[in-house]
Amino acid sequence: MACSKGLGQRLKEDRISQLPDPLLTQILNLLTTEEAVKTSVLSTRWRTLWLWVPNLELSFTKFPSFNAFLSFGNLFFDSVRVSCIDNLKLYIDGNDASYLKPWIDALVKRKIQRLYVRRTLGGYSHEMPLSLYVCESLVSLKLFRLTLVDAEFVSLPCLKILRLKDIVFHNEATFERLVSSCPVLEELKIDVVWNDGNVYRVHSRSLKRFCFRRSSSLRFDPVPGVVIDTPLLCCLIIDDSVSENFIVTDLESNAKLDISLRLPFWGFDEAKRSNIRMFLAWISRVRDMKICAHTFKLIHHYSEFEPLPRFGYMSSLYVTLNASDLKLFPIFLRSCPNLKSLILERIGCSHQLSPKAKVRGSISSVPECLLTTLEFVEFKAPIWGLAPEMKLVWYFLENSPILKKLTLRLRSHLTKDDFVKQLLKIPRGSTDCEIVIL
Repeated sequence: MACSKGLGQRLKEDRISQLPDPLLTQILNLLTTEEAVKTSVLSTRWRTLWLWVPNLELSFTKFPSFNAFLSFGNLFFDSVRVSCIDNLKLYIDGNDASYLKPWIDALVKRKIQRLYVRRTLGGYSHEMPLSLYVCESLVSLKLFRLTLVDAEFVSLPCLKILRLKDIVFHNEATFERLVSSCPVLEELKIDVVWNDGNVYRVHSRSLKRFCFRRSSSLRFDPVPGVVIDTPLLCCLIIDDSVSENFIVTDLESNAKLDISLRLPFWGFDEAKRSNIRMFLAWISRVRDMKICAHTFKLIHHYSEFEPLPRFGYMSSLYVTLNASDLKLFPIFLRSCPNLKSLILERIGCSHQLSPKAKVRGSISSVPECLLTTLEFVEFKAPIWGLAPEMKLVWYFLENSPILKKLTLRLRSHLTKDDFVKQLLKIPRGSTDCEIVIL
């Protein structure tokens, strides 16, 4: 009976509350902010533990009024018990934002690492305080619909990720100084506000991924474009229909680029062709390239006016094509004399095309790379067994004497045996080519 009584008392004990504060904080960190705050009513032991949680998501929509939101934020940021804050997601509305300065100042003091601030209502009048520009602990900064004021001194020594969407800058120098003052910045993403006509100059010795979008502009006049000086860049995405030009400098010959360049085809005048000519000349030094269907279409459209530069360094190419553009691809290959590996992704269905479609230049013109360097070809999209994709398969097998491996994928309605019979009818340029059917 004594043993049973002792066991019953131990079962009634609150052993979780006896755990040390750091361990309880880790447990609360696994909960949502709302759930973590609710634990404050369990007992006096738990009343202020949630203030130690290093991750917080604070949204004005979760509170009955703006004053309630403001009071909660002041309690969290002003509490002497708050330790370092690793991650904060802050959603604000269009009310007076005078509270932003003391809150951001507190975050900087408590060594914030990842900060996300989004204004969901109103205009762009909310200005981020100057203390944000000198946060030595910040690793990731994501801002939406805010204003960045000009700062004479910027120092963000640990910032690796910077994403800015619909941000208003006091002037062009504000953005340029911000980027150039991040010595370890690796990822930069910008979605430009609709009426922004600024030139965006990106100077970074560390940047690897850059995404720039200005496609939703309501401006009818062209605006100055983008200057990109990033020697370590490996991924470039530009979705822009209004910028006049894109200047890329100091690109290494061993660069790897993922390019999504979306420019309108209309108004293809000399000025636009000149800008594309310079852009292609700059990226012609890359070793490994991935281009989207729109970029390929743009390059081909340019080639109808002027010859393409030689992509002499490129050994690997991943290209996405519209089904209707398959027949145009051999023309592009003429500019890739040292291509070794090719991956083709197709958008759309081949049954939408005429079965009589042919691959232009498949007999009279064979690109240099097919004869001397191309060893690996892969069709990422499933084969329908109809033209022009079969024409392209035929084209590679017939004209590639050093091809080592061709990888194909079949649609479910095609039987492997029937498809192999079609392949056997194709004369081989290389007797050692391995054909893999998935």
